[in-house]
Amino acid sequence: MITPTFLAVAVALAPAEGPSPVSFAVALGKEAAADPAWKAVADALVARHGGAGAVPVVLFDDAAPDSLIAPLTPIAPKALGVVVRPERAGRAFVGGLHRAMRKLDEDPTADLRWGIITARTAEGAKALASHATPLVLRNALGTADFPMQLFSKSIWWSEEAAWSFTLHESGVPNRTLDETTVAGAVADAINRAPIDIVMTGGHATERGLELGFRKPAGSVRPKDGAIVVEARDRTVLPVTHASPKVWIGVGNCLIGNVNGPDSMAATLVEDFGVRAHVGYVVVTWFGRGGWGTLKQFTDAPGARTLNEAWAANNEAMVNELLRRWPQLADLKLADATFEGWLEDNPDRFAAAVSKAVGDRVPESERQELIGLLWDRDAITYLGDPTWDVRVQSKVE
Repeated sequence: MITPTFLAVAVALAPAEGPSPVSFAVALGKEAAADPAWKAVADALVARHGGAGAVPVVLFDDAAPDSLIAPLTPIAPKALGVVVRPERAGRAFVGGLHRAMRKLDEDPTADLRWGIITARTAEGAKALASHATPLVLRNALGTADFPMQLFSKSIWWSEEAAWSFTLHESGVPNRTLDETTVAGAVADAINRAPIDIVMTGGHATERGLELGFRKPAGSVRPKDGAIVVEARDRTVLPVTHASPKVWIGVGNCLIGNVNGPDSMAATLVEDFGVRAHVGYVVVTWFGRGGWGTLKQFTDAPGARTLNEAWAANNEAMVNELLRRWPQLADLKLADATFEGWLEDNPDRFAAAVSKAVGDRVPESERQELIGLLWDRDAITYLGDPTWDVRVQSKVE
């Protein structure tokens, strides 16, 4: 059994001469630690990574991600599993965690790879923490504009300008659908085993993925603790296939924002077998966080795990900011900037950034600067950061 209070003290008493790096550590939110069921999630994560004594556990304030800086600095873990309840895993937490992990040393990029361990319930989070079986991604499902040619089997749907839909199977468009029939086709596709990866764009919120970008046609969403497909006429179609998989919300607003136990992301982990989820915690308009992660993941199939690709993209955004605008290395953004980000208010965010940079950035570059700053902290990773999940290196 983990004794977080003792371990937190042990970390604080680490030798002062410098970090003693460890391969993996667990960060346990104090609210989670106070609940035996959620404390058991941390137990499972420790057991997976070598057991008590081999894996340090640090307690921190769930409401203040920067409280992780002091206990993590002495142990310098290479990877970190962050256990929090779903009420604490949302936008403010993710943004704060990104910023905190860039402050563990003098390097401006994140100093470890991390993942948030949460779900609708502690039981679901424990399943996420315990999952270790590597997965090679061969079978894909999703919406248009993804590299489906990398997979042995793929099913995806596209929406056309005339509010019609086309279903594609392994590159062949074979069914024409409309707003009344696409939900049934999507439910059928989801329930065909197996699915290894879901990649989505289009409209979404914390309450689900909309079917239909231009015209409402239903949704894939959480309902009463389960993932379902809801048709345009409100008919509910059950989802029965829950094998281990990843979900990348490349172009969806808010799909990664765990703003409570009934959010889409928390329920995907709980009910749909998702063992790694990448998604936006804010509205998306710039796209580098999501599409950049997909590019890092798929440009050289099999070369990176999903977490490695996500971390590499985060690092690339930070490095681009430093390379293109070195004059802003000491930029201190006003509270109004972060409030605009937290409020999903890009206009307020843009105005605050523009005020902060003044005339140091030409108007022609301002939009890209604002976009990179917006996306830099906007993409969450749910799951163990060490899970070995990759795109197949060649099509079988």
